[in-house]
Amino acid sequence: MALILQRNIILALLIVVAAAAWTVLVWQWLGMDADMRMYSPTMGMKAPLFLAVWMIMMIAMMFPTAAPMVLTFHRVQAGKRGRGETFVSTWFFVAAYMLLWGAMGALAFAGAAGGELIATHAGMSAATAARIGGALLLMAGAYQLSPLKDLCLAKCRTPIGFILTSWRDGQWGAVRMGLEHGLFCLGCCWLLFLALFPSGS
Repeated sequence: MALILQRNIILALLIVVAAAAWTVLVWQWLGMDADMRMYSPTMGMKAPLFLAVWMIMMIAMMFPTAAPMVLTFHRVQAGKRGRGETFVSTWFFVAAYMLLWGAMGALAFAGAAGGELIATHAGMSAATAARIGGALLLMAGAYQLSPLKDLCLAKCRTPIGFILTSWRDGQWGAVRMGLEHGLFCLGCCWLLFLALFPSGS
């Protein structure tokens, strides 16, 4: 009974935080200038604001998809505690997972700001940016058929398989697992995120 209660609390927290993040994203999007949304890869934001919005977006998008893995991790840890073994809080795993996405957000801002600077100096037109976005979309489509995408997707879709092949004990083990699972999730969709930047979406 206690395990079910804990599972429901974790699931409820993930859902509530994700829902709050979606609310903030919609509010931020509606309040943004339309021209800025369309023509600026950084959407006119400085690094701190960009990273804050990025993390909110990742929470909104990734918490629901990561929930089965998070709950599976908690179930295994609860079983270890029940056997008198060392228990590690699930939030070590979640924090590491989000740390990976935060690092990717920093790289995304650096790439977007650099691309925006190059485009400004080169006088790139909106049509050229659209063509670059189209090329990236084609690359993203091709990536969906690649073996690497299949591997990453398999790891994300089967929490038990990830647990069996990538389990690490202790707090640092949980951190390592969170980072590793984040990398597999990133491997599923990084090119799709990249394709959004030329259009400022």
